[in-house]
Amino acid sequence: MSYRIEQECPQCGGPLEMAETDRLLRCSFCNVQSFLSNTGPLHFILPRRQPDPFTIYAPYLRFKGTIYSCLDTRIEHRFADLSIKGVKLPFLPLSLGLRPQAMKMRFATSAFPGSFLKKASSENEILARAAKNSTIRDEKILHQSYVGDVFNIIYLPLSIINENILDGVLERSLTTIPQGSLPFAGTVIDSYAWKPLFLPALCPQCGWNLDGEPDSVVLFCSNCSSGWQAGGTSFSEIKVKVTPASGEDELFVPFWNFQIEARGIRLASFADFIRVTNQALVIKPEWEEMKLNFICPAFKIRPHDYLRLATQMTISQRYSLESTESIPAKNLHPVTLPHNNVELSLKVIMANSAVSRTGIFPRLPEIQFRITDYFLHYLPFDKTSHELHQKTLGVTINQRVLDYGRSL
Repeated sequence: MSYRIEQECPQCGGPLEMAETDRLLRCSFCNVQSFLSNTGPLHFILPRRQPDPFTIYAPYLRFKGTIYSCLDTRIEHRFADLSIKGVKLPFLPLSLGLRPQAMKMRFATSAFPGSFLKKASSENEILARAAKNSTIRDEKILHQSYVGDVFNIIYLPLSIINENILDGVLERSLTTIPQGSLPFAGTVIDSYAWKPLFLPALCPQCGWNLDGEPDSVVLFCSNCSSGWQAGGTSFSEIKVKVTPASGEDELFVPFWNFQIEARGIRLASFADFIRVTNQALVIKPEWEEMKLNFICPAFKIRPHDYLRLATQMTISQRYSLESTESIPAKNLHPVTLPHNNVELSLKVIMANSAVSRTGIFPRLPEIQFRITDYFLHYLPFDKTSHELHQKTLGVTINQRVLDYGRSL
């Protein structure tokens, strides 16, 4: 479940509400679009009942995503959504529970009066907690990947009143301070400098309005037919290829294409990939010179559907597809998975593609990939009553699966 955030329009100050996964904001008052472009974790504050200028904000680490675990002969996956406290204070609740879902949060900035505690827990700690799987007992994990994850920081407000430390959300006592003790000893006050960074959603190339959905991580300019992703203080252009549609009602579905350099295994061509994964295909001479692309969904989807679709698409690149750089003006499914999240899954896709897993899985720890290039490819899918079908590749996507992915 995505959390709800209250925020003022960066242009006119009008009230806005957004989901935790939203990036493109449209203001109903000034009609200006703004894009949230922070690259690291977002910082949020739970609202407190009573104002207190001496509030102490305790950080919690929040993770939401899919964990893929490659074992000796199989791949396990699970979806995780949890929070853990980011400072080692025994009186703090172990997690925030349902409060972030039940309340509308705000971005944490230095404008909030009080002191922010610096987190002492690392991302690795919450990832290790998220990766725990009851179906994996004493089996050796050869490789793990995290795909489509959200890693944010949520602050719980605390107050000290009459020798009691209060939970500022519930206004309940968490502990009584013993005489002469220092309850926050060992914690560090953060030199707080985080703030949400909003960019005007205007094309850097021609100044036209950029198009996208609220949860889009890539925006498009219909005027100069270009694609843009944000990271920090500016937009950067990405390469976009489009396979033309044969009809008017086809839906264009986005896929990330990655070219890689491999260490620990030979993957210099598509023919190498077919050999390594032991596919039941006769290798054609032209495949020896054909660059290998790992092709992955650029949209959120359930874990097993993601793995199935990425495997099918990567193997199906043996079919040639016409492409152009002209981006359609309509029927574009939004890009909701950034490329730097997707690229973490490439080893899992290779492992899932292997027909004989005993030849690939033991080598996973020594295999390393380096991304040398990437681009976004939009493919047309025919619509039926329940499915989308890419007739050249023979790949199908259930329409409900695609729609459900927007809520992940």
